[in-house]
Amino acid sequence: MKRLFAFLLTLSFALAWGPKGHEIITQYAIWNLPEGTLKAAFSAWAPDLRQAANDPDRRKATTPGEAHRHYWSSELFEPWPFPHFPMGLAAARARFGEAALEKGGVLPWAIETSYRRLVAAFRTGDPKAIVRAAGDLAHYVGDAHQPFHTTLDFDGQSWLNGGIHALFESTLIEAYFDERAEYRPRPARVVAEGPLALAFGVIRQDYPLVRALNEELWKAKRLYSAFDRRFYRKLWNGLFGETERVQIRRAGGRLSSLYLTAWIEAGRPVLRTPPSPAGGR
Repeated sequence: MKRLFAFLLTLSFALAWGPKGHEIITQYAIWNLPEGTLKAAFSAWAPDLRQAANDPDRRKATTPGEAHRHYWSSELFEPWPFPHFPMGLAAARARFGEAALEKGGVLPWAIETSYRRLVAAFRTGDPKAIVRAAGDLAHYVGDAHQPFHTTLDFDGQSWLNGGIHALFESTLIEAYFDERAEYRPRPARVVAEGPLALAFGVIRQDYPLVRALNEELWKAKRLYSAFDRRFYRKLWNGLFGETERVQIRRAGGRLSSLYLTAWIEAGRPVLRTPPSPAGGR
């Protein structure tokens, strides 16, 4: 318990679900696939896929432009629910300019690009390329389900709630989330609307959670100190924990649907499953 309490006090800031969150989302996506060729291959590659889901975070320090693929700050463009925002990247650039998109992020298009790369990888049949593309798609879909990736107020700045980002996405999950016990099936479906429309729909659904979570944190602060383990337990047993569980399950379901749709679009290829296809990424 002392080790758990010490960990709970470590509220380091990060710009994505923590590694555990991304790995759980990826595993849920695999479990949600229908029985058959795709699920058999992805199940065989599960350890590599889970690791690949964190590759985009590893690239942020070395790959130009990577950092702004992880978020989309809606307030820079239109008030929620941003009904008139142009989904096409070229149209968005023409309306708002490249500088605004760099500041506001390009997460929806990162999802679309990764999806297209996965379709291409399925067509080549190269396991390493499939794992890389599927890992990237897992990461960005996961980020889209993290409410603090949808706002300029990404760390509760305007609420004086600094640290809420890591508290929500990493600290509570590392301390309390049980991957198998929390799993609920969300069977994969064909994403008829396409990956880009799905991405914007997710962000539109997530954005109101930013205010609700900030308000919940203020309530907890009035009851307990951040040095009191009851503070964290109250958050996990309340809106924070429930939201995290729901968002991770939704992400696993939608990611699974994108995997299935990409495989079908690629022509339902038979997939080779040699050991450790992602080795040497």
